[in-house]
Amino acid sequence: MLLRFKVKNFLSFHEETVFDTFPNVKRVNFSHHVYTEMTVPLLKQAVIYGANGSGKSNFIKAIDFLCSFVIYEDFLKTIDLDDYFFQLTKEKSQNISFEIEFFHEDEYYIYNADISKKEICEKLSKSGLGKTDSLIFKRRGTSIDAPSIQNDAAVKQLLSLSHNSSLLPLNMKFPVLSSKGAKHIYEWFSKKIEVISINSAIPALINVMSQNHEILSFANKVFENIGIGIKAVGISDTPFEKWIGESKNSIEWQNIIDKNPLAFNRSISQIKNSRNVLNIVVRKGTQTVQEFLFDQSGQSGYHKQMKITAQSDGTVRLLFLIPALYAAIHQGKTVFIDEIDNSIHPNLMFELLRFYANSQCTGQLIFTTHTTKFLNQQELLRPDEIWFTEKLDGNTRMYSLNDFKLHNTLNIENGYLDGRYGGAPVMDEIIPGV
Repeated sequence: MLLRFKVKNFLSFHEETVFDTFPNVKRVNFSHHVYTEMTVPLLKQAVIYGANGSGKSNFIKAIDFLCSFVIYEDFLKTIDLDDYFFQLTKEKSQNISFEIEFFHEDEYYIYNADISKKEICEKLSKSGLGKTDSLIFKRRGTSIDAPSIQNDAAVKQLLSLSHNSSLLPLNMKFPVLSSKGAKHIYEWFSKKIEVISINSAIPALINVMSQNHEILSFANKVFENIGIGIKAVGISDTPFEKWIGESKNSIEWQNIIDKNPLAFNRSISQIKNSRNVLNIVVRKGTQTVQEFLFDQSGQSGYHKQMKITAQSDGTVRLLFLIPALYAAIHQGKTVFIDEIDNSIHPNLMFELLRFYANSQCTGQLIFTTHTTKFLNQQELLRPDEIWFTEKLDGNTRMYSLNDFKLHNTLNIENGYLDGRYGGAPVMDEIIPGV
């Protein structure tokens, strides 16, 4: 789970910015929103508000950037690092700095990364929680200091050959550190963090749910609890020969087969309008077409199974979010979602977030939004779960509502819209004809 994240000189974050998930112990409302069984109490969720262009999405991008750096050896080779430095200053710094503190496998860790074109600097420690930290490794360029190092010369050679890579993915390929902490860190970034941007998609969403019936059952539980006229979501399995004989797109699919007959030896996902319309898989030697079917209520108790092409963008977005919510509730993942309410009605999203908050969770949900309806400290959020981004002279600063003195009966939504806490757009009057 995430404790704290620091970022500096990344996109709009010029000065060091700190985000954390520490609860205010003086606040007693929604106590079930706090994990208290660990040494350090942590919040199970956090929401980030801010005007358009204030840096909310850049915060999500910073997390995603750091994850990619830690997980993928060649990540920096695929990007132009200049594009990620803060640009709105004459004296440009040529390095990006991150620090992340987290809890994994019953231990607390701190990882630092200083990234520039000249060299990579990293430091990984087991946190002493205010006492002396225990160093796992410290690296500057090709120089390394590590108590658990197995072969100093081999590490230097490895870093020389892959000087733009983090040591963590290299260590997974060529174990040069005997410490389990290095492996734990890589596993946390690769398996316990999930980042969903506005344009994210799951091309094989049908396959994800068909292979994990618990996620499909969870989807049905969500739809049942939020009431949008869908009684159940299922996945049909139809032999390809039967399906193509009934399909209006039979000519299109026959052309695909003729051009690439070997394609049907593996799974195929068809995407239309950002929707996983169907999957073609091989089941027991038979090509099988899988499709989502939504059992929907109609007039006088009539029910019909509708395909995903007949669903609204909001319903499709909701279906797409369900694996992420499942991961935060049941799989101990820390999930970051940019504009969680995109295409979803505020009332529906409100109920979905309340469903999450009232669930027995094992992970965290951190998201950005513009929907002020969520700012309800009596029904949905604690003040220490609410963060704001605000931009001044191009620099994004991030701060918590917990920094303000608030009475527990105060209407936070009205205060935010009135500009009491910042993080809201300030607009000049729009004069017609000008």
